[in-house]
Amino acid sequence: MPANHGSTNHTSSTVDAPRRDTQTRETQQAIKQQIQPTKEGPSTLPTPGWPRRRFLTLAAVSGVAAATGCRPKNAADVQQAKSSVRTDVPLRLVWTGTDDEAEIVRRTWQSISEQPLKITVAKTDPGDKADFWEQASKTDVLVYPLAQMGELVSRELVMANLGSSTGSGSPTGSSSNSASDEDASTQSAAAPPAIRVAMNFGNESIGKCLGGALPALLLGEQASSDVAGANSMTWSQLQQLAADTPGKVAEPTAPGWAGIAYLWRLASVIQATWLFDRETLEPLLTESDYVDVLQQMADMAKHAPESAMTPGQIFQAVSTGELVAGIGFPELAPQQDAVAETSGSPAGIGNVQVKAMPIADASNLESDTLQLERTGRVMFAPQTLVGSLAESCRQTAAANQFLNWLAGGEGSEPLYRSVGGLLAPSAATGPDDAAGGNYQPWLKSAWQNPNVMPPLNLVGSDRYLQVLDAQARQCLTGQQSAQDACDAISQSWSQLHDEFGVKKQKRSWQKALGLI
Repeated sequence: MPANHGSTNHTSSTVDAPRRDTQTRETQQAIKQQIQPTKEGPSTLPTPGWPRRRFLTLAAVSGVAAATGCRPKNAADVQQAKSSVRTDVPLRLVWTGTDDEAEIVRRTWQSISEQPLKITVAKTDPGDKADFWEQASKTDVLVYPLAQMGELVSRELVMANLGSSTGSGSPTGSSSNSASDEDASTQSAAAPPAIRVAMNFGNESIGKCLGGALPALLLGEQASSDVAGANSMTWSQLQQLAADTPGKVAEPTAPGWAGIAYLWRLASVIQATWLFDRETLEPLLTESDYVDVLQQMADMAKHAPESAMTPGQIFQAVSTGELVAGIGFPELAPQQDAVAETSGSPAGIGNVQVKAMPIADASNLESDTLQLERTGRVMFAPQTLVGSLAESCRQTAAANQFLNWLAGGEGSEPLYRSVGGLLAPSAATGPDDAAGGNYQPWLKSAWQNPNVMPPLNLVGSDRYLQVLDAQARQCLTGQQSAQDACDAISQSWSQLHDEFGVKKQKRSWQKALGLI
């Protein structure tokens, strides 16, 4: 994940776009559901889980919908809806990335919009968390790593998405009409199953996915015809390939990625309960199935390249022929983008074949590609970028319009060619275009798999991930056994449960799993 910098402010500008009114019946039903007594006791108005400003927002939207209908009926209605977006008040954005990325966002938005934009660049490192929570409490839109969703919801700093969509995602008012607005809104609402599940927390859609990359098996042009012709392979077969071609097969083991790669392996293999006991929240990593997966990962690491790599570095190495195969996905590097803009393809880039993640059972290899992509579970990386409306949002229509644009709306293409980590479902371009362009078509199919597991979406998730990564790396470098590493992870996670509160963490985990 890109390194963060200190907070800076930027301003720019937006042309209005219509806000899509929420369906009257659905809105009134949502309000009714929130004021009904629940199993946990009688409901008050508002309840702690349903902040007062969110109730008032829904109530106001319901009134507007009743007066004007479900959506704008003609061009005059569309223009009236657009006028609700003010252009004299800056839209506040907290961006967890770099200053350079924030500047690209500002310039791209300014090129198509008159809405002022004020950007604060934030850090989400454990030592900077106090500042991050403060910044998140004073913004309109928040872009953050997926792993922070649970704590942001717990702190009531982000709100659920407004209906299916209240904006077209295109702020270019002069080119919009009611038909295109409805098409864009419908496309935004029909997010792929994997994206919908990943953005769900506590049975509410919390944000827009901005970086939905999934790990894949990557094969270079040097791979044998037997390997290249298969739909995928088992983990045992990949390990044998690594042994046969020392230093030519890799999975992400760089700092910050080893623990995530372990979770990816678990997701593709383990069919039992995910990570924690659902009732007691006791970590399950000491069970033999979990230990075996880490041991297999350590066995393959013995044949890996000397330098630990990230998913993007693995993709690049496969494309240049440095690696025969690997686990990863494309990540846009600034220098790669600069070359691609001038020449269309970086020098030395070859075609990369993209396959479904390796599996455990060889009998499933006879399945077709589509079935293989649905065979196992998947997990988005904790660093996956998410955009949400903040609870402190003071101009909901403008913020929602901006968020829809940021999630691949019209005019956002330069972002997806220039900012690493952005890869939204509706984006037309991807960072792998220079290397054969095979990843994005595969990803769109992989997004149809609804078996998505949450990436430690707990309060204090970064500390859980730090423990996981540190212990996994010690195992992969031969400093401790897989059993000792899993024991240490489980013990540390239990201590973190106690520190943050087992009851609170249990509730967060059940929400992350969609159980409550």
